[in-house]
Parts: sequence; C-alpha cells; structure tokens
Amino acid sequence: MTNWKKIKENPKLKENLLLKAQVLGAIREFFQYEGFTEMDTPTMVVSPDPSPFNEVLETKTVGGEKLFFTPSPEFFLKKLLVVGLKNIYQITKAYRDRQEKDPLHLREFTILEWYRNNATYTDLMADCEKLIGFVWERLSQRIQKSKSEINLNYQGQEINLAPPWKRISCQEAFKQYAHINLDEFLEEKKARKICQKKGYQMTQENTWEELYHQVFLNEIEPELQKFPTLILYDYPAPLAALSQIKESDPHYAERFEFYLGGLEMGNGYSELTDWQDQEKRLQSNVATRKAGRMKVFDYDHDLIQALKEGLPKTAGIAVGVDRLVMLFTDSTDIHEVTPLSI
Repeated sequence: MTNWKKIKENPKLKENLLLKAQVLGAIREFFQYEGFTEMDTPTMVVSPDPSPFNEVLETKTVGGEKLFFTPSPEFFLKKLLVVGLKNIYQITKAYRDRQEKDPLHLREFTILEWYRNNATYTDLMADCEKLIGFVWERLSQRIQKSKSEINLNYQGQEINLAPPWKRISCQEAFKQYAHINLDEFLEEKKARKICQKKGYQMTQENTWEELYHQVFLNEIEPELQKFPTLILYDYPAPLAALSQIKESDPHYAERFEFYLGGLEMGNGYSELTDWQDQEKRLQSNVATRKAGRMKVFDYDHDLIQALKEGLPKTAGIAVGVDRLVMLFTDSTDIHEVTPLSI
C-alpha cells in the first residue's frame, strides 16, 4: 500500500501530521519569545561532519561532482556565529545513510538546532526544560486539557515535564548501573579487562569507543530509559564530539543528552572554540572513517578558517523533532509521525 493511502485509511496518522505542525509552530513561538533568529542553511554540501558514528548519504551532480546530504546544519550555523549573529536556531531536514528500518531512526528526519550566545551546556539544559514545557503547554491549550491533566502520558507512563529534570553524570551512571569506575575504564587496557570479566564478546580490533558503547547500551541506557525525564551529562573526553573539555577534569567533556519517556531526544554541549583542537578532531574522524571502510571525504577546511576568526563562547544542541512528536502523540514507531517517509 502506498504511504498516502495509509494516511487516508488511518485517521491517527493524519492527526499526527496535524499535531506535528502545531509542535513546529510552538517551537518557533518559543524561540521568538527567547529572542532567537531562525536561519536557513543548505542541506547539500561538499564536506559534511565526518563523525564515524553515522554514515552520510551521498549523491552526484550531472557533471559528476560528489555531494553529501548534511547530517546536521551545525557547521553552517557556527560560521554564521563567527560573522556576528547571536542566538540563532534552525529547523531543517537532516540525512543519514541507513539500510535497516527501525522504530527510532529515519534516513531523512527533521532536526532542531539552536545556539545560545555567551552560554554553557548547563544553560542549554535549562533551555531544554523550558522549551519542552512550553510546547506541551501550547499543545495542552489547543486540545483543551484541564490543569489536572497537564502531565504528559506516554505509553502508560505519566511524565511531569516541570523542571528540574533528574540529572546524572556518566561517572555516576557507570558506577550505579554497571558497577564500573569510569575513571579506570577510560584506560583501554583496563576497559578490555572489565569487558572480558563481564563476558562481552570482543577482539583486539574493537576500539575503546566500541567497548564503552557495549557497556552503555546493555547495562546503562535501559536503566536511564526508566526515568520520565533525564539529563545525562559529562561524557568521557574521547566522546567529546565538538564540545569543550572540562577545565576541572580533562578526562570529561561538557556534553549532555536528554531523555523523555525513555526516548533519547537531544545532544548538546559547550561548543569547542579552539580551531587547532577542532581540526585535530576532524582529521582523526576522517582517519577513523578510512580505517572503518566508511565513505571518505575531506573535512570542512572552511569551518576551520572561520574558527580562526574566532567563535564566541556558545552552547549548542540538536534535537530530533520527529521523536519529540512521537512523545506528544504517544507513538512507538517514528514512521507513525512521518508516514510519507521511505
């Protein structure tokens, strides 16, 4: 059955599309109230983010030029910050090359990113609490919920979105749920011994990051998903992505992710402003992609040139809009809120 016929025969799919429009409207209303300016940047690029954790989707022009559909507007938005724009956000399509279909991922999805000037990742945590509460309040008003029904219900779990949300560091999570001292686990030899003792399958080819994610996905994330609202923060430095390393403890980075109803919603951090460190990380990612036989392309040299001009103190975050709509529509499959997706 074609996707549009599914929408015609299933009223809930149509309702989900209408509610998604309301969510997008509420998001824009929130950022207008907060004094942010909406941006519009390209989705086809020559040099996307070379993160080895996600494969990129590529195409070619009639002239044979290779282009990539960007997995995030992040690089463009940072260039706009360098030229003097402040407090900006974007709602756009983002892309990843995936073969399998699962209930939480899409090849083409809707992403929200915002960057707050003169802020750190703790400011973004507060932003997330305010944004989600604001959107749900607007939705509640439109569907005429009473004050006694203001809490969100997702899959039978009542979720009170009022701040503060529960916060737990990666160190605390590893200690509490996996009984692992993360400071020790940061050493690859010790990490291998710990994983071996726990019975995980591994070879000498496995990287430290793969060992970390084995433990995290099997022992920690299932426990985190039990909390209605949760912020996991201070990731190990090897998983810093594009975030600042903590001055108080260089083994960890000023990065966090937040979960609602067990769904991972967003990934934010205090932005890295050191262009030399940034270039080293991008070069390392390209090398990792080559070793892993992923699609290979040069990193964005233009981003590095921009950072040389000076990126102001900024905190930024990306949030999956489709997953947010899943939460508000009580959906368990992301295709229920994007029924036209292939």
